[in-house]
Amino acid sequence: MTKRVNLEQYYASTLKELRFSQQFPIIMHRLFAFQVSPRRTLSHVPEAQGGPIRSDPNLLELFEELILSSKIETQSIVHLRSDNSETEPFGNQIREHFLEICYGSDQHASRGASEIAAKLSLAMDQRSSKHSLLVIDAHELNKQRRIALWLFPKDDVFRLQTTQRGNELRLLEDVFSKSSTWRKAAIFSGPRSEHGFRTGRVIDIQSRKTDERAADFWLRLFLNAFYAMDSKNSTYQLVSHLKDAFESSSGDQRDQLFAAMVALPRAPEKNWTYSRIAEQYLDPAYQDSFLNLIPDMVRESSFELDSELFEAKLKFRVFETNEGVWISCPSEQIGKSVRIDPRRSNIVVQGSIKNETIRARHVQ
Repeated sequence: MTKRVNLEQYYASTLKELRFSQQFPIIMHRLFAFQVSPRRTLSHVPEAQGGPIRSDPNLLELFEELILSSKIETQSIVHLRSDNSETEPFGNQIREHFLEICYGSDQHASRGASEIAAKLSLAMDQRSSKHSLLVIDAHELNKQRRIALWLFPKDDVFRLQTTQRGNELRLLEDVFSKSSTWRKAAIFSGPRSEHGFRTGRVIDIQSRKTDERAADFWLRLFLNAFYAMDSKNSTYQLVSHLKDAFESSSGDQRDQLFAAMVALPRAPEKNWTYSRIAEQYLDPAYQDSFLNLIPDMVRESSFELDSELFEAKLKFRVFETNEGVWISCPSEQIGKSVRIDPRRSNIVVQGSIKNETIRARHVQ
């Protein structure tokens, strides 16, 4: 019989543990490093290349500083999903490996780290870097443990040596970029209990979408996690869905979606659901086409809208004409200095020129 769990209370307590565990200094480390390559098409689990590495003080300091400089402790909150919700409501393979690495023996820790690397490789396809460096950093935080996962892409690096005999320029192989914008990271912490390591934070600069259509191997295929419905993440998610709906619509439906984008950040209400947005701003004939873009599991989930972030992400409306002319205008200028005739698909711009320049391409 499946155990019934109040998820909101459960995740609230886990988030409290997460914030509590970040207040204490680092005491102990376990480090692992693996070279991983895309292997999603394989039918067998690949053997990981790498393993435990010596905890050099300079290296430990580097990863401690990376936690601070990346600001991962303030990044997107995620919850681990159950691998089989019917039999184990909170069973997650990655979490089990976290516990092995942080609380198990050296042998169990090495095995867990290797299986994490293999699982990551199976989650990656050819859109990922051909070779990447996975670093697993486990350390103690006042009787609890924290684990950080870093994924760095391979990079081409030149080394210039200048001596009395002349100058030599070499291409260094097997070099991975610590500062690349393609890097990914995850951090989880907690005690050795059913509550530990279930809620964490991630960095995934490549993807802001949180639905099943996003090709997000790091969050969905590897960690088997989903974004928490905090105001920041839910606003990013709403913006993404509204953009998709707007770009796939036309006529009255598009006008209503645009009206919703203008009205939402100015509405007195701050808490919304996708269903309520559809009911309030869209005619019944258009509601289903919008809601079909939203995963069933979040359509009725309440979230708080970050009005400032929402307006920043939908600040301009951009048009491209058949003649190759691009027009970018603030939303509030639609119907004023920028007029649209939907029947003829014409646009008219009237205003005074403030500045003029020449570019290789249009301003996005």
